Amino acid sequence: MTCWRVRRGRRDADRAADRGSSLIITIGFVLMIGSIAGGLAGLITSSMNNRATLTQQRDRQYAADAAVEEAITVVRQLKQNTGEACQEASGRNSSKLNDIAIRVDWSNACTMVRGADGAVVAQRNVIFTACLDTGDVCVEESVVVRAQVNFEQGLGGAVQHTSVQSWSVNG
Repeated sequence: MTCWRVRRGRRDADRAADRGSSLIITIGFVLMIGSIAGGLAGLITSSMNNRATLTQQRDRQYAADAAVEEAITVVRQLKQNTGEACQEASGRNSSKLNDIAIRVDWSNACTMVRGADGAVVAQRNVIFTACLDTGDVCVEESVVVRAQVNFEQGLGGAVQHTSVQSWSVNG
């Protein structure tokens, strides 16, 4: 009988050791899942904070883009006297999109080019700069969109063809 009691005591000791190692494995697993969940929570929180900033920046860029498109339409409808080589003209336009007020300033950047037939022709380019509308002229640091557009005019002074030469978006 003594032999049986010794065996039973060893089995109980083995079971107790198994229970102890199971507890350690369970605690390790819980810590691992907790650290993964904590990292994901930090990533989600950071992403949500950055989203608001990116949304605001995107809305500002879209509003400036739409305002420049509108200003191009306004300038396209203006007739320029074809008797003069280049009229220096400038203007401004304001619009509001997504509750963002945008100001667009434009100015002629006329150049003279030699046509295919050898005649000197005025090339009417207009530079558009869009910024948040603060009531002042757009300054270099605040420009959101800058575009240079060529307006090809017919004999009557009306624009027949419009082509974008450059378009840049800043921050």
